[in-house]
Amino acid sequence: MNPPTRIKEHSIATILDLPTELIVNICSCDVIKLTDIFNLAICHSKLNNSLFHEQNSVLWKSKYIQKYGPLYKNEFEVNIDEQNTWKNEISLRVSLDKFVSYEIEQMPGKYLRYKSVPYHLLPFAEHLHSKHQSHRFYVLSAVLTFYKRLLNNDCCNANYDLLYMAHIFLIYSSQVYFGYKLKDFLCSPITGQITEQGFYLLGRWWCPSDDTSYWDMNNKFNDIAVKVCKTIQDINPLHPIVGKESGLDQIYKRGQNILDHDLFNETSTICILDCLRQVMFANRDIVCYCTRDINCFLMQKVLERQRGSVFILCVIFESVARRLGVKVKLTATSVHHFVSWSSSWPGHTHRNPTCYLIDINAGGVMREATICPVTKKLPDCFDLNSIPDLFWLFSRTMEQITMINMITYKFVLDFQKILKPNDSEVKFRYQKFHDCYDYCICPLLRDSLNPHAPNHADVKDTMYTNWEEIFPLVPQTRGTNDDPKYSIGMMIDTIAVGSGSCSSIKNKRGIIVGWTKVLSTNTSSKKTVYLYHVLIRPDSCFRAGKYQNPVIKSLMENKHGMLNLFLFLYSGI
Repeated sequence: MNPPTRIKEHSIATILDLPTELIVNICSCDVIKLTDIFNLAICHSKLNNSLFHEQNSVLWKSKYIQKYGPLYKNEFEVNIDEQNTWKNEISLRVSLDKFVSYEIEQMPGKYLRYKSVPYHLLPFAEHLHSKHQSHRFYVLSAVLTFYKRLLNNDCCNANYDLLYMAHIFLIYSSQVYFGYKLKDFLCSPITGQITEQGFYLLGRWWCPSDDTSYWDMNNKFNDIAVKVCKTIQDINPLHPIVGKESGLDQIYKRGQNILDHDLFNETSTICILDCLRQVMFANRDIVCYCTRDINCFLMQKVLERQRGSVFILCVIFESVARRLGVKVKLTATSVHHFVSWSSSWPGHTHRNPTCYLIDINAGGVMREATICPVTKKLPDCFDLNSIPDLFWLFSRTMEQITMINMITYKFVLDFQKILKPNDSEVKFRYQKFHDCYDYCICPLLRDSLNPHAPNHADVKDTMYTNWEEIFPLVPQTRGTNDDPKYSIGMMIDTIAVGSGSCSSIKNKRGIIVGWTKVLSTNTSSKKTVYLYHVLIRPDSCFRAGKYQNPVIKSLMENKHGMLNLFLFLYSGI
């Protein structure tokens, strides 16, 4: 019998046996994912101290960009100081990606039992009101990711209540995030208040699920300006802008700053404006006269669809003209919005310069207009050309469009209060709205005693008396054959009949906040009957104060009129 063969023991070297400097260098490679680095740090205490050392901030910054994309300052800014390292920053964002999803999953059981959305109880207030705007962005980004994942889930019946709460939290977090951005924008020097940047922020306020970045939108403006330059070169090769605009540097530079004066004389400027008209209005159907489509009032949507409201087209015209060296301004009249231009180059001493109205409504047609020698204004024009005034004018238009959607309508009022906090009319309408609907006060308004939290001094955490029946601790099953036709979070139209002098039939919008099974009175039918608990506003004919807040009414399926359903997905309208 042969003696057993002795097996040679080969020592196996792993990455942990390498010098720490080499490991750090290897971790910088794209093939090493963030999870791998965290696992390495856990495996070896020396690596943990080395990898997380401040001297490796470049490594963490590169991994941050590798996982989450480049940092656009126009979207959010990461502030790194002695208390806030790149390691802490990326660890915070990774943890929020996990915990935001977890918190939203708990929201239906926690918050649907309240009579109104308890914004003051919603989580992550510390991050949403942090001094670092990046922390607010992390929460909003995590909410949006989770919300889109729910939208793409095939098991819709299992997620309607969760989708509803994710929708509420998405609106809330976006309102806080872009509200801070707008306030910072309005407080910035006038040279930094680029009109389209402000309207871009407004678009993100109303449509947080839009993925267009300000950088991409900027590039589209630059592309239009380049097309205009090429058109000028074909029409007038001797134009002073030809040759100077062979590169994009000047266009980029002028797009980032307010233009103080015209760069060219009157003849050259009119040529630029005429070519801009040809390029911008090549599609004759670009002007949209709709009064219901909010997308026509969002700049990034208008640029994508090449169709929008006259007002936003005026802003686009001004933005492109500035890149071409022409100082124009948005001019509001009692009838339409126009872009107006009058010579403003240095040294121009003409007391009454020729002024042109560029009629966007008519496809950019130019016509001469006379400025009043006393007021120095165009006839029948309002002096509403500051950034806050433009936003105010814009919000009044949005107010009319969004009244059908009370959540968005509330945003308009919140926005108007930020712009015009001393306006008595807005204050009255704002208070009247909250008296009727009992929604939260704008989350940007905080108490001086508690500066990092929303101001909800009058919030009453009133729960429904039968909330345990409507919202059981163990969530009702979703996605089964025994599911009700309508689920929690769905918006429905109910039919209500008034009493007394208000006996007419009225349609009322409501949200299903719960449902219970009831015994069928029909013994021959084995079909399950559901009693829906619907949150709706009270009848206007009720005058008693106790009926001012929203109420829950129980509606039997197929008995109290139609339940015309649509689930409101926050996609811009």
